[in-house]
Amino acid sequence: MKNYSYIHEKLSPHLWRIIDHTGVCCYLVVGTEKACLLDTTNGLGDIREYVQGLTSRPVFVILTHAHLDHMGSTGLFDEVYMNLEDLPVYDYKTSTEHRLYDAQNRLKLQVSDISELPPVYNKEFRPLIDGQCFELGEITIQMISVKGHTPGMMCALLKEERIAIFGDACGVAVMLMDQFSSNVSEYRESLLHLKEYEEQYDVVYRNHGTFTSPKELLDNVIECCDLVLAGKDDHVSFQVYGHDLFLCHKLKPGTQERMDGKEGNLLYLPEKVK
Repeated sequence: MKNYSYIHEKLSPHLWRIIDHTGVCCYLVVGTEKACLLDTTNGLGDIREYVQGLTSRPVFVILTHAHLDHMGSTGLFDEVYMNLEDLPVYDYKTSTEHRLYDAQNRLKLQVSDISELPPVYNKEFRPLIDGQCFELGEITIQMISVKGHTPGMMCALLKEERIAIFGDACGVAVMLMDQFSSNVSEYRESLLHLKEYEEQYDVVYRNHGTFTSPKELLDNVIECCDLVLAGKDDHVSFQVYGHDLFLCHKLKPGTQERMDGKEGNLLYLPEKVK
């Protein structure tokens, strides 16, 4: 399989965004003592080697959640943290059957055998819990639990730089799409927990699309939950990765933008409306 490369951009004194060839990104936080890679993208290149070109600090990994586009290269690292509530997701997503399906259908790769894919992480995960802090030297990462997209979904707060990395926890099209996702009411409660940190950040970053959102994104997605629970959303049929979902707000034709111009949307299974 072709070994794809990455590009990067420096966002602040301690933060880099690293983007793989599919357009998915992860974030590298570098302190004076050590560095942390928040997610590892799809795993189609040697991201460990790439990161070593950006910093000489020892690097550990924090996974925001256990979807393959966020943890594809995790097997290249020795020290990996993950919320253990995502272990069932990890086991399912790293099964041979699912990895081959994902590679062939989502990534459009010409692979027929699991040996052609990057190795999975087969060591024990270090546990990650709500409120846990990591001191890297002049920069601190605090992890926030935002259960919804997955049961162990986490956001990262870079305290000294007042940056929140929402990742897939809260975005332009949050998906509550499978047996592992929360229902809409549970997800709304998680968003209210994230809102408790609202005065501690000025900048919001994500892992897909434009990568950057206004702070209003959080309130907009909470409003999506309220509309869905009240049965007042646009209820637009929408298919993603073989899942028949509904979209809270209508989109402008041919775009991912809401008709009303606001940012933030919710994709959900009908059985998640409770």
